[in-house]
Amino acid sequence: MSDYKGGRIIRIKLKGFMTYDELEIRPKSGLNLIIGLNGSGKSSIMAAICLGLGGKPIHTGRSVQSSELINFKHSKAVIEIDLESQHGGKETICRIIERDKSLWYLNNSQVSYNEIISIVKKYNIDMGNLCQFLPQEKVAEFAKMNKKQRLENMIQAIGEPALVKSFVDLKKLRNEFCALEKEVDRLGNSKNSEIKMNERLKPDIIKHNEIFELKSELKALKIKKKIILFKDLKSKAKISRSENKKFQKAISDITNELNHLEAKKLHLLSNSRNYLQEISELNRKILNLLQTLSRCSKDLNHVHEEVDNAKITYQHRKTKNEEEKAKLCEMERQIEALKIAVQNQTDLKEAIQKVNEEYTDINNKISELHSVIENLKVEHSQLKYKKESCMAEKEKLSNEEKRKFEIVERRFPDTYKAILWLQANQSSFRTNVSLPGIISINVHSHNNRKFIENAISLRDLLLFVFEDQEDLQRFVKIVKEEKKLNVNVALVPKEKLIDFQSPPLTPEIRDVGVKCFMKDLFTAPDPVMRVLCKLNRVHRIPLCDEKSEENIERVLNINSLFFTPLEKIMGKRSQYGNRNISVRKDSLKSRNMLPNIKDNSEAVRAIEESIKETEKLCDELNSQLNLHLSNLRDFEKSREAIRNRKHQLNENGRKNFNIQIKLVQLINMYEKKQRDVIDEKEERNIVTQKICVSNKRRKRILMESERLFKDFIQAKKKKAHLILMKKILESKLSSLKTKMSDIQASLNEKKKAFDEKTAEYTSLKEEMIRIYAELGSCKTEVADISLEEVNSKITRIEILLETSDEDFDSVLSEYKKRETAIINIEEEIEELKQKSESLKLTIQQIKRNWLPPLQAHVENINNKFSNYYKFLQCAGEISLDTTDDSDDFPNYGLQIKLKYRIDEDFMELSQTHHSGGECSVAAIIFILSLQELAEVPFRCIDEINQGMDALNERKMYQLVAEAAINGSCSQYFLLTPKLLMDLNYHKDIAVHIIYNSPYLQTKLDTEKHIKIQESNKRADFV
Repeated sequence: MSDYKGGRIIRIKLKGFMTYDELEIRPKSGLNLIIGLNGSGKSSIMAAICLGLGGKPIHTGRSVQSSELINFKHSKAVIEIDLESQHGGKETICRIIERDKSLWYLNNSQVSYNEIISIVKKYNIDMGNLCQFLPQEKVAEFAKMNKKQRLENMIQAIGEPALVKSFVDLKKLRNEFCALEKEVDRLGNSKNSEIKMNERLKPDIIKHNEIFELKSELKALKIKKKIILFKDLKSKAKISRSENKKFQKAISDITNELNHLEAKKLHLLSNSRNYLQEISELNRKILNLLQTLSRCSKDLNHVHEEVDNAKITYQHRKTKNEEEKAKLCEMERQIEALKIAVQNQTDLKEAIQKVNEEYTDINNKISELHSVIENLKVEHSQLKYKKESCMAEKEKLSNEEKRKFEIVERRFPDTYKAILWLQANQSSFRTNVSLPGIISINVHSHNNRKFIENAISLRDLLLFVFEDQEDLQRFVKIVKEEKKLNVNVALVPKEKLIDFQSPPLTPEIRDVGVKCFMKDLFTAPDPVMRVLCKLNRVHRIPLCDEKSEENIERVLNINSLFFTPLEKIMGKRSQYGNRNISVRKDSLKSRNMLPNIKDNSEAVRAIEESIKETEKLCDELNSQLNLHLSNLRDFEKSREAIRNRKHQLNENGRKNFNIQIKLVQLINMYEKKQRDVIDEKEERNIVTQKICVSNKRRKRILMESERLFKDFIQAKKKKAHLILMKKILESKLSSLKTKMSDIQASLNEKKKAFDEKTAEYTSLKEEMIRIYAELGSCKTEVADISLEEVNSKITRIEILLETSDEDFDSVLSEYKKRETAIINIEEEIEELKQKSESLKLTIQQIKRNWLPPLQAHVENINNKFSNYYKFLQCAGEISLDTTDDSDDFPNYGLQIKLKYRIDEDFMELSQTHHSGGECSVAAIIFILSLQELAEVPFRCIDEINQGMDALNERKMYQLVAEAAINGSCSQYFLLTPKLLMDLNYHKDIAVHIIYNSPYLQTKLDTEKHIKIQESNKRADFV
């Protein structure tokens, strides 16, 4: 092609990507037929082309995360693609996918993702365009599309930006046009509604105008009334002004008289205040004299008390001295008696010492016996506690065993009923029948239950294991057939348990992370363990630690299933060879199939033996304890007798000691009392001196009191005189206040009357001014009408207005508001109609430029599509659905009608009416029909022949080959797992065989194969 812009793929190189460790392909410029077995990695090449050229993971139809496409043996994946440039050169795009990011390189220089996208767009490469890149998972999506989606995708695939933009603009403008028409209809309805509402309000508006005229007449009458009132007020104001002048003169006279009386009152008040001040000073002086007299009286009383106290104290000390002398005589007598008693106490110390030694000796013996008895009691208590603990543990284990059966009864009722029947009829079987593993398995640790539940199926855990074939048949007949119980049974394998040995845990196995095997996690009866080893290979399943994550392939070589602390990991090898391993990881979840209860029968037997041994030891301890208790009672009797003797001796010793102490105390008291005896003569002289001093002080106090009393009497007389003068002034002041009060009352009355007249005059004046202002130019219009006539007319009009009490203000406001709204709506409708006409013209102009080219493209595609279907001896047509030639662009669609059989009608493409193969044929032919319109450097089609028969596959191959050789896109990638024989070959066709399995021959003798093929052809010719 002369206008070739470049973009063909000339090399693809992969490292660590999906199933490939390393791969390099050099495609030809024509058809590249990629053939390989299922699972060999054909679609991996498609995914590499998509992701390497900036496509999204979702375009591959497989994964949504790029990191999931990294080979499990590698830490990163590398995709390298060489694109042919327009002038014969090349551009190398490299993408390195790591776990958490991707790096992009262009011609060995690191670039951003946006730069890669710009390079891809330059060559018109779009991985999201199904007409260029069609993975096998997207074929079904083509059939699911409706007419509108097909048209949109076809326009996108044609690749003309003007066509796409015009279609988007037409749909947008159509939606705007419909919205404008709806708005015009809505506004028209609103306008009609407003007009109808105003028609209903017109009678109220007429009535409102009549009331308005009545109110105007009423207003004029009220103005006439005010003119008449103004004239009356003017005459009244003159009279009020003359009366005010009289009141002002009377108030002035009364005020002068009141001022004269006020001056006289102030003089009397001044004299009264002087008298009060003198009286107050006398009161203070009298109070001071009284306080001084009170102090003198207290001092005099104190002196009397001192004299009396001195006399009384002397008499008391004299009496006490005589009593002390008598006590000293008595104490001398007691001291002599005690000295005699102390001399009579002898030989007590030796007797007490001997008794103490006997008491200490027997106490030591009793303590030793107590220690022995306590040790025996402690040992007995320990044995008793041990016995009780064993009994409680036995009870607990028995309850756990019952709980295990309760869990089975609740979750698996048929199995539980079968267990009960087996326990009741166990003796009728020839050999032992083992209960299901869900009962008999004993897991060593609760944390290991999840491994066993994920490794052994529930069906195998519910197996009844038989050692005899006849027993099994009898059990099945009775339990399953007669009792209709759904249970599982199994016959024990012929192999012994020793035959199911786990591989030895060599250092090499431990290095890859293997800790132990599943069989080591639990115990079970021999038959049950043999069945589980046979069915589930529990002796071969490794349990690993975190190191196994780095050695998954080495662990899978030991067994295809193993467990880590958090995951269950399974490996599956390709059926075409054992080189490729697909690894599946599942998170471990506890399924709660195994009851979290151990098999406790052995533990119960051990506990019963321990209880018997403990009871025997308790009996031996009881006999020893009784013997020591008897000896203890004898020793305690002897100790009691010694204690009584010791108590008597100690009592005598205490008495002697008390006597000695009492003797010492009496001697000390005697000596102290001797020191306390006083000299009576000296004491008498001291008291006499105190009385003389007190008498002198009493004389001075009496003289001072007499002087103060005289001053007090004189002050009292002066105070009485001042009080009398004050009362005379107060009487004069009271009569003056009464007179002033009467004059003030008269003055207040005059002022009040004056204020009332002034207020009346002011009110009349203000009313006159107000009426005068209201009248304006109408002051002389009513000279021939009376006030009564005006009032009569006003009353008549007010009655008419009161009878019509409707509120027309809201009606009038509503009427005017609707009138304004109607005008606004009319303006808005006119504006919307203009916009609608403008939009209509724009739509028609764009439609004239858009629809004919689109119809030409559809006609072109239809011709190619029909010819391709004729080649397949079927019929097909494509048409543009324009919804009856309307402008409803959002509902435009592309109709694809097919007819695969002669006796059927044309039917539109859908998954409901067409098979998967028929949908695949329609998809590939539609893509082939589009290729002349969509200029792309290459196309990729993955297993498009799924569901086709051999004839259609061959025809489809021929169509694709011819399109690749003669079409606008000279490079095709066609992937298929089927090898069709005797296809037409062309120099522009390249066949790539995916050779990805360890069981395939690694060395091919091509010459030998060519000779075999030539001999086969000669044989066919003969």
